[in-house]
Amino acid sequence: MDKKRLERLFAIHQKLRTMQGYTAQMLIEAIAEKVEQHISDRTLRDDIEDLRNMGAEIPKRAKSYRYVVPFSFLEKLDDSYYGSLNEAVALLRQVSKTKEFLGLEDILLRLEQRLSLTEAEKNTAIAFEEVELKGKAHLPKLYQAIQKQRFIRVDYEPFGKIVYQRHIFPLLLKEYNNRWFLIGWENEKNDIQNLPLDRMAQFHETHEGFSYDKPFNWRERFNNMIGTTLEGTLEIVHLRFSESRFPYVMTKKLHHSQQLVGERTISIRVYTNRELKAKILEYGADVEVLSPDSLRKEIAETLRRASAWYEVKEE
Repeated sequence: MDKKRLERLFAIHQKLRTMQGYTAQMLIEAIAEKVEQHISDRTLRDDIEDLRNMGAEIPKRAKSYRYVVPFSFLEKLDDSYYGSLNEAVALLRQVSKTKEFLGLEDILLRLEQRLSLTEAEKNTAIAFEEVELKGKAHLPKLYQAIQKQRFIRVDYEPFGKIVYQRHIFPLLLKEYNNRWFLIGWENEKNDIQNLPLDRMAQFHETHEGFSYDKPFNWRERFNNMIGTTLEGTLEIVHLRFSESRFPYVMTKKLHHSQQLVGERTISIRVYTNRELKAKILEYGADVEVLSPDSLRKEIAETLRRASAWYEVKEE
């Protein structure tokens, strides 16, 4: 599939995804506005047929075009069902930050990963880490629930405990440290929660809704976090690294807020959650927490308890 056709399909999908009917002329005008292409009725019919071949249910011999059921064009691209991934990734990079496609960063990531793996097959000198994750089969349907703004009921299975049901309004799918998490508002707790997909036995959409704090800026909250655990307070954390480790920290940042504030010392503005603490502990003796004092004391106590395992016990 060439780039121009791919751009047209994106433009058509932007209209049809509203589940409303559009005449051929309306779609032709939308394409002219979005991608500056003036096409014929015949070209439009060919493009519509392409969408049908990808799995979109669009009635034939109707006065207008529409999706009979919701259709995820990007998921089909992610499945490599149609066209060139190179063009798909290039185009999606351009549109993923626009208003119409806001929230599709995860699809872009998976497309890029798929493209990288495809290219790697041509070069046996490149090896990618492959992790088999339980629960990743839930991703497509959860993504659809988020897009359709549907409430879901989840059969959740904590480690070593009995399965119980949770009533969730899903907001975001987030990957961290080779694990996927569903971020959503939970009815019972009346707050944002994260659910690891590997502990979701199953889930289903439900028409049972509930009220929740819609103005809550969850995107900003996760932008100020390492990982997905919703705990701790938002702090300016100062870390001083050893001379040998410091260059690595400067070339691979701990967080996008990272700034150099002194000799081998950085600051990051993040919530003091468990993932932050685990990240600090990964560096062992190569890092010192300078502030806040509460975090410094907690890391010091953790290291003392850890060192106790290695103390030689007297007979």
